[in-house]
Amino acid sequence: MGKKYVLVRIRKGLVHGLLGKYYEISPDKPPENQFLKRNLRKTRIDPQINFVWWDKPAPEVPAEFFAVEWSGYLIVNQAGLYRFYVLTDDGAKLWINDKLIIDAWKDQAPTVYHSDILALSAGYHKINLRFYNKYVFGEIMLGWIRPDGVVEIIPPENYATPLDDKIVVKGLPNGYRVELWSGGKLLEAITKDGKVELDAKEVVKPIDGYFKIYDSAEKLIFESPVIRDIWGGDIFQIGEG
Repeated sequence: MGKKYVLVRIRKGLVHGLLGKYYEISPDKPPENQFLKRNLRKTRIDPQINFVWWDKPAPEVPAEFFAVEWSGYLIVNQAGLYRFYVLTDDGAKLWINDKLIIDAWKDQAPTVYHSDILALSAGYHKINLRFYNKYVFGEIMLGWIRPDGVVEIIPPENYATPLDDKIVVKGLPNGYRVELWSGGKLLEAITKDGKVELDAKEVVKPIDGYFKIYDSAEKLIFESPVIRDIWGGDIFQIGEG
């Protein structure tokens, strides 16, 4: 293949935690309809859901009349039967794999709610949690009862979130084509402005895969070894070895 190339991952897209979007809500409207871009005040990765707020959750977010939406993936290490619980003041809703399993969407003092028992396979499961708080003082905790009987706030290592919906490869001439393979070709894109951006919206969990790179004459110039846990937000740099 001519020149020798080396591909190095310079940023890993997988982070442990959930993506939290913090919104300001109006006291005279239902919070269900206010998870809108114009109401968004703060976005961050929260390692786990275990909060007691006597003041603002963040400088940009008010201390009262705010809502949060957390999203990402739940990493289940052991297949089996799970039960989830939330402690909330005020309202909360929890979805696993797009199924609503806890609905506590009302004004209330701190209250604990449990889901029905849920059978989960080992691996990645989509998780979404919505929460709202009306007046000063808010509380939200998310935990589970594992198949081995352990009751705990879900740890950061059991959450995963991609930093972005693109996988980037830097250091290539314009016009070069990059493909991502895992059991078959998944993604491809052409280099522009010295980098290629692969649209990873449909890569819903980290994969083990490898890259093929073709020059502007469609000649294969590089094929990487298999790389573990490729996901949205990964940034790679290629150079001559």
